[in-house]
Amino acid sequence: MSTQDEAPESTPSRTRRYEPTVLYALAAQLKREGVELHELPGPWRPVQRPLRRPGRNAERAIPLITNGVVEIAVDTVEHAADLSGFLNSSGVDHLDPIPSLRPPEQDLGRD
Repeated sequence: MSTQDEAPESTPSRTRRYEPTVLYALAAQLKREGVELHELPGPWRPVQRPLRRPGRNAERAIPLITNGVVEIAVDTVEHAADLSGFLNSSGVDHLDPIPSLRPPEQDLGRD
């Protein structure tokens, strides 16, 4: 698992974003083996949270995975589907993410 810098070394430091590359690789391996991750039953499901204004790469929504209690932002809709299936296949019902990684409320649209 890694973090990714948003800016090159020569510019001022900006927010570091967590990127679960190991989980992406494990989910990709399961898909290559024929596991239909998006069809696995469990509490985790992919959703999208609308933004009030375009975000990174002019996106209009943030892809998330949720179990109805916890929401975890990911980088793409495909990764949201893959990771929710991966967590369901692993039997993980609950996670305790770092709360400060949630986007500011003023940036989120209404559901």
